[in-house]
Amino acid sequence: MLKILIEDADGNSKTAPIDPSSSEITIGRKEGNFIRLKERNVSRHHARIYKGPDEKLYIEPVAARYGLKVNSQKIEGPTEIALGDDIKIGDYHLYIQDANAVDVRKEDENPDQVLDIVPQLQPRFVVISSNFAGVEYHITRTKIIIGRNPECDICIQHNSISGSHAEVRRNGRGDFVITDLNSSNGTKVNGIPINEPFRLSSGDTITLGHVIMRYCGPGDFWSLNFGIYDAPRSNALPIIMGVIAISLAVIGLILVLNWRNDNNKPTGPVIDPAVLAEQNQQNIMMGYLMQCGESMQKGEFEQAEELCKKASQIDPKSPLYLAKAEQLKREIAARNALEELRGFLDDNQCRKAIEVTESIEKNTWAYQYMLEHNLKTQANECLETFHYDRATKALDSGDITTAELARDDLKQVNPKSPLLPKLDDAIRDVKHPRGSSGGSDSGAKRGGGSSGGGGSSAPAAASAKDLCKKAVEARSNPCQSVHYYKQALKASDITPVCKKLADKAIAANPNCK
Repeated sequence: MLKILIEDADGNSKTAPIDPSSSEITIGRKEGNFIRLKERNVSRHHARIYKGPDEKLYIEPVAARYGLKVNSQKIEGPTEIALGDDIKIGDYHLYIQDANAVDVRKEDENPDQVLDIVPQLQPRFVVISSNFAGVEYHITRTKIIIGRNPECDICIQHNSISGSHAEVRRNGRGDFVITDLNSSNGTKVNGIPINEPFRLSSGDTITLGHVIMRYCGPGDFWSLNFGIYDAPRSNALPIIMGVIAISLAVIGLILVLNWRNDNNKPTGPVIDPAVLAEQNQQNIMMGYLMQCGESMQKGEFEQAEELCKKASQIDPKSPLYLAKAEQLKREIAARNALEELRGFLDDNQCRKAIEVTESIEKNTWAYQYMLEHNLKTQANECLETFHYDRATKALDSGDITTAELARDDLKQVNPKSPLLPKLDDAIRDVKHPRGSSGGSDSGAKRGGGSSGGGGSSAPAAASAKDLCKKAVEARSNPCQSVHYYKQALKASDITPVCKKLADKAIAANPNCK
């Protein structure tokens, strides 16, 4: 028996038993799916999980407009999955698990219970900036607070860090999630400010104020053995040149020490030049990566690509580089979507613009740009104006039914749209012209009471309201409709809307007498 763990962007999780052997597991936003994920970046019928003829488990996209990933790799067709694989759908992470396995982390499902973590399972933060680079802080409990206050679980005495700056918590799956606690200078992960809980992965760079640390998960033995890092600057050259200058000075010292050894003079331990050169290269790579992150924050993606490329030439397998490269890939995809959005808005393709706003990934430069420049609001207003124009055009041609349908569509887009009252008034004026109350009865009385009137009331004596209504109802017979409109023009209570409709109908049918 299997179960599936579903985890949302806030770190909340729940499990559900599944049996792919008996039926496929459908996933999507629409009701009726076996697993329903309600966020907007999940398609109505997003994916399905099933057991193949070879008894292996597979997942495939169905109508995954926003993509489907398995272990961070986007998939386009049926893909084999195994227990523990990370399935990414929108803002959700799904994991297939053995329902009979003992869940050693079940106690973490109680958010109020804080437990000690055994040393071999403790993650760490390694400081890679400021004047205490290399200092390590172990996460010893399932929930800790980081800040400048001495009572915090991890106390970092730096002026840029708030008293209680951030919280790190282990979730039900055993992953660690960091949350900013409304700090003064904010919290960043891989150079991106976070406004909601963020799940950490080994190699992520965490910035608290001006202090930069590397997150090392359990079993990650990465350490900072050499070098002092400064906070990111606008130009990587000072960092790199400083590192090179230090390295040259140390190499010069090594040469002097070796010369003294050759002359049989006592010396201290000699540093291996190969080790020193490797550490120097790592420091230079770190400088490139820091500047790459800073360029992404500014939306300067060409410069960011160039800096990350330089870092890859030093160590293409570095976890730090791979994490930054993945972040850059997401940022560029979001930037490209933003360009599509702006193009759709320029071309008044409102529906496509709204679809793109829902696909731009949160915590990216493009997403922040979209919010700051109100592009999402513009997309909604674009669609509101489209429905309003459609309704008014229908009214101009006397098509009240189409106008009412367009009004209902507008109400679905924005029930509080300022265009709705105007549209309701326009529809009301066509259906029930103003100033006509009692007009029909009074006209009938005037016609019936005249001596020698010749019987029933003449059409000219009827109210404009009734005549316009008859004209609209007779629109399938253009000449009959024109006849009523001509009579309505003779009435004293005709409204501007009715007059406009009459003039248009008469002009469109010049052969009608």
